[in-house]
Amino acid sequence: MRDAALQAEQGNIVNLVDEAMPGDLAFFDNEEGNIIHVGILTARDTIIHASGKVRIDAFDQVGIYNQETKRYTHKLRLIKRIF
Repeated sequence: MRDAALQAEQGNIVNLVDEAMPGDLAFFDNEEGNIIHVGILTARDTIIHASGKVRIDAFDQVGIYNQETKRYTHKLRLIKRIF
């Protein structure tokens, strides 16, 4: 599946960021609440995702933080674990 919103329908919800594991998928929404972006956690505090180019960025309960621009680029909606 290519669309992030369709991918978000799969797997089990991870309730807390502290419970997230490498390989979990993190989904991000826009201001309207639509899921528009997905990334793969590489650790509890980093994520690999494609945003213009493939990037590894900081990740926390707010979302994806870009160290270069010193701002959050994506707002976290949910984390899923796919078995």
